[in-house]
Amino acid sequence: MGQDIVGQVDACVERWHAASPDAKKRMVELFAVAGVFLTLCRHGHVLVICDMVHSGELMKYPIANVNYVIDTYGEDIGQGYDIICAFMKTLHQSSITEKVKNSHLVGVVPSFHGHAHSRDCQVDWHPQYVKGVGMEHFKGSEHFFSRSNELAATTCTCTPFHCR
Repeated sequence: MGQDIVGQVDACVERWHAASPDAKKRMVELFAVAGVFLTLCRHGHVLVICDMVHSGELMKYPIANVNYVIDTYGEDIGQGYDIICAFMKTLHQSSITEKVKNSHLVGVVPSFHGHAHSRDCQVDWHPQYVKGVGMEHFKGSEHFFSRSNELAATTCTCTPFHCR
């Protein structure tokens, strides 16, 4: 990963809240399970889903999901993530960096999040400019959660505390 990309990533990270320090995005630690992190295929089917506990949306969840997807589905995978530029930097510093490099993982910023990134970042990560991803917007999780949010009221008492 070149120094120019690192500079682009740093410029982008300063703009968003999803990559902000933990103190700003701590969830109420009253519950063990704080939510879910998932990976979907381009058709909206769930490939991986894991509970997020106490720590909130840290990079360990997408790293674990990428690890599983590569192990299960092999090479030449396109991954859309709102903060893919920062995530790819993290992936290349993680314990699975060789696996990621060998799998030819391609990352993109979903179409509707491109405006939050610097121009250089948009050119590097926007699906319109990434070869091989087709006409995909990479916003399947928003569609998934818009349907599943109707269940939130009925599942809020399904925590381990209430299942005793």
